[in-house]
Amino acid sequence: MSSTYLHAFLMFLLVVTAATVLLSDRDAPVAADDTEADEADEADEADERLATTDDIVAIRAEFDRMLVVKGLVTDGQIDLIRHGTKSRAVVTGMRTTGHAREDFREVELDVMVNRPGGGQFPAHETALIPASALTKVAPGSVVDTYYRSGDESAVAVCVAPR
Repeated sequence: MSSTYLHAFLMFLLVVTAATVLLSDRDAPVAADDTEADEADEADEADERLATTDDIVAIRAEFDRMLVVKGLVTDGQIDLIRHGTKSRAVVTGMRTTGHAREDFREVELDVMVNRPGGGQFPAHETALIPASALTKVAPGSVVDTYYRSGDESAVAVCVAPR
């Protein structure tokens, strides 16, 4: 239901949000002399801080929540993407459902997922795919998937936009 494009867009928004939240306002008045300029530089440095892992995790969690609220992904798909095994799959069947959300189209996919350690298994997934990338889920296409190693009953399919 998510896509590589969606991941890239999410990471972009994550970085922009983090920068906006964590960096101070840069519209400070210009100092009249060097002493005031030095004091202004020291004040700017005192306001700056590095983003911590906790900051990034909190921002990512908020962004994930926004995607779920918009209906672009489910909690289960987010969990698979964050904690599942990444793999590749070959699309064996694709059918559009006629439903759309924002610039995404809902499709039902039959895929043959390759296990990283060898072997494969069939899976069925209903996913929201960027409208510009529908040709990338035609039968025979290779897509990124995520699944749980001990539970192959659910997969999340990722497709980059065109």
